[in-house]
Amino acid sequence: MLGVAVGDSDKEVKALFRALMREHHPDLSVSRTGEASRSVDPSLLTEAYSVVLSSILTSPDRLVPRSGQLTAPHPPSASPAHPLVSERVGDTIWIEAPPDEAYQRLLDAASTLGGIGHVDRNLGLLEVIVRFEGGPSCSVLMTFQGRAHGTDVFCEMESIEADPTPPIHPVLESLVERLTSAT
Repeated sequence: MLGVAVGDSDKEVKALFRALMREHHPDLSVSRTGEASRSVDPSLLTEAYSVVLSSILTSPDRLVPRSGQLTAPHPPSASPAHPLVSERVGDTIWIEAPPDEAYQRLLDAASTLGGIGHVDRNLGLLEVIVRFEGGPSCSVLMTFQGRAHGTDVFCEMESIEADPTPPIHPVLESLVERLTSAT
C-alpha cells in the first residue's frame, strides 16, 4: 500500500507516507473542480505506516524487513455482532468492551459520522473530522483508556476553521446511538 521496499529506512518510509497522504487526504487533494480525489482511505495509509514503522523499530538493522516479518502492533479485531452497552457522561463515552473491541467499534461508528483524520491504535487515539450544518468543520479527538469492566473514551473537539467550536454533545450522542444500535 505504501510502496516501500525491503531495506528502506524509516526516513524513506516516512517520505513515501507523506507523499501518499498529500495525494489522498481529503483536505489536501482537492482537484480544480473542488472535488476531493480520494482513491485510498487516509486512515488505511496511517495504519499501514504504523505497521511498517513498528516492524522497522523492532528489526535488528532498523530497515524494512521482508514482508513475512511485518507485524501489526495491535491487529484490528473483528466487530462482534452484538450491540455494545455504552453511555455518555460529559465529554466521556463509556463502552462495556475491552479497548481493542471498543476502538474498532468506535472507528466504525465514527466513519459514518465524518472523515477519519488519524488512527493510532498503539496510543489509543482516533480523530474524526465532522462538519456541522451551517457551522464549521471540527476535529474530534478520542483517547481510549481501558478499565476493569470496559473502556473510557475521552473526547475533545476543536474547530478547524475561524468559527467558534460548537458544543460536542450532539456528536457524542450520535456516536453512542450508533454504538448501541449496531448489530
